[in-house]
Amino acid sequence: MSLSLDDCKSIPVWVKLSKVPVQYWTKLGLSYITSVLGRPLYMDSSTVNRYALSYARVCVDMLASSPFPKSILLELDDGSTTNIEVEYPWKPLACTLCKVFDHSNKNCPKAVRREWLPKQVVAAHRRPEDSEGWITVNRMGPQALPGVVMSDVAEEGSI
Repeated sequence: MSLSLDDCKSIPVWVKLSKVPVQYWTKLGLSYITSVLGRPLYMDSSTVNRYALSYARVCVDMLASSPFPKSILLELDDGSTTNIEVEYPWKPLACTLCKVFDHSNKNCPKAVRREWLPKQVVAAHRRPEDSEGWITVNRMGPQALPGVVMSDVAEEGSI
């Protein structure tokens, strides 16, 4: 017998149901509601004895692949609908890829890992400088006017 969680496809989880209509406050009614979550197992003593009608606690055998909804939409006998709030005092780690309760999707060994690799930095080509530290520009682009020659040294007051 193995006690490994690798084989654990379902697990019992207590759920707390709020705003349950009074007509569904029976074993059959609560089983009907919680069957949306999984296989209902049993109710706690406060729910069975109806000590606290503000909420019901039911133990449900949930599959690792099943979602943990926050509410259940229930259609009543008269055709109207009501929203039943669902709380989970404890949510087990479940992997939707492996369908087990051993680990989360984040730590799944079957998950495809995307690793960020930085691009190689290309060194810029710098033009050679002359002995005084100036760079010779061969082509100035659109700002150069044809036929205009710029002198190397401007005389004082000649502008």
